[in-house]
Amino acid sequence: MEVWLPNDNTTAWNGRTMSTDNGGINGCVAYDDMAYVTGMGFAAFGDNSGRNASAYDASGFYENNEVVLDWAYRARHESVIAGKDIVKQFYGEEQSYAYYIGCSAGGAQGLHSAQYFPDDFDGIIAGSAASDFNHLQDWSARFVQLTGNTTDPRFLTEDQWIFVQSYIFAQCDEALDGVDDGIIEDPTICEFDASVIPVCNGTSTDSCLTSDQITTVYEIFTELYSSTGELLYPALFYGAQVDAFRLGQLSGGVQGIAHDWFLYGVENNTDFDITTLDQSDYAYADSLDEYHGNVSGFSGDLSAFKDAGKKLLMYHGMTDPLVSAGNSQRYYLKVASTLGITDNTEMDDFMRFFRISGMAHCGVGSISGAGAWMFGQNALADIPGVVDNIVTNLVNWVENDDAPETITGTKFWYDEEDLGVEFTRSHCRFPYRTTYDGTGDSTLPSSWGCTYIDDWQTCAVGAHPRLCNADGSFTSVAT
Repeated sequence: MEVWLPNDNTTAWNGRTMSTDNGGINGCVAYDDMAYVTGMGFAAFGDNSGRNASAYDASGFYENNEVVLDWAYRARHESVIAGKDIVKQFYGEEQSYAYYIGCSAGGAQGLHSAQYFPDDFDGIIAGSAASDFNHLQDWSARFVQLTGNTTDPRFLTEDQWIFVQSYIFAQCDEALDGVDDGIIEDPTICEFDASVIPVCNGTSTDSCLTSDQITTVYEIFTELYSSTGELLYPALFYGAQVDAFRLGQLSGGVQGIAHDWFLYGVENNTDFDITTLDQSDYAYADSLDEYHGNVSGFSGDLSAFKDAGKKLLMYHGMTDPLVSAGNSQRYYLKVASTLGITDNTEMDDFMRFFRISGMAHCGVGSISGAGAWMFGQNALADIPGVVDNIVTNLVNWVENDDAPETITGTKFWYDEEDLGVEFTRSHCRFPYRTTYDGTGDSTLPSSWGCTYIDDWQTCAVGAHPRLCNADGSFTSVAT
């Protein structure tokens, strides 16, 4: 682990600590995030999750559950304890507040801390959380079973997914949100009818798909269920399909994290064929969850966190191709159900969830999405011209009881600062829907408002999206 301590002058440290994450299944200190938050005055903590490895390399888990436990929670928790002690020794005083920032697997690590170590942090930012980890990997591994490889009759090329996307946008972009901008503002109300796609008589072309391919289009947007009909993982959202191809979900290969998790973390069998993954494998992974340190990170019991006055700020890109945005909404609902909360204003006191339209996975790398995805969640998203900063929002909420009602994201033309701002948009907290006023300049936040979603807790059979079981529960165990 590393602890970075601002000390260039007596006022460099802001009196706070910020812990960072491990994205994917990596074993790397998040140096970029540590540099970012120390630049804001935080004393930063980072760890390598107990091993050195890339984001797709779980080989260190092979026949070594202690390493799995390090990655799942122990490295983070222990680094917090040690880091706080180092801060006290160095500055001669304890931090005034302790914070955490993470996205993807790092978002899941933040949720795990809130669930099992509620005293570690006063405030947590959990972005695009890869929680319910076992079922996420079941879901990720299933895509190649649905699409086949690149020679399979069921397979769609990137150009064909772009072709499909044109039909999805025709039904769910301007028709639903009032603005023709290539962004489905709220994919949860998009119920795409794939029957409009032209069917080829023989081989697919640029203007039609085969019936096998249209079946694939339908199936990749379906939920994952257990053999007894319990919901294991929600569906991919409409609008995420092209980036899902570009990031490997739909490109005919085996998803890397799922591959390594099952080979080295679950099966301990280097010859395991993940393309044969089935319900028995789902159930076996579930049976190991506690052994793996509750790696699922999906307990809805945040009572200790809530009672201690801590704050959880979640966000998720609505066109996330790697972690379904439905899962963060599902977690919000699970917490409300577990704590017996029926009024969203009670949730607002300790947990706020922001749905970021048009944002892909975490807003990192070369694929960040068409939406206003920059709001200070990392150094790349905190540049001149960006309106809002989620770190500042969290600090104001924790320390001044000034909770964010919206998060305003910025979109630069082609994500290049030098090309200027394309538009900004204030993303509403759930259960409110970001809604265009129908007349104003759609590139300005002032033309959008927040509309309350009356049926926000409806999640069972027939709901769209489907986020809970038939009885309204959130039991999530393969059988």
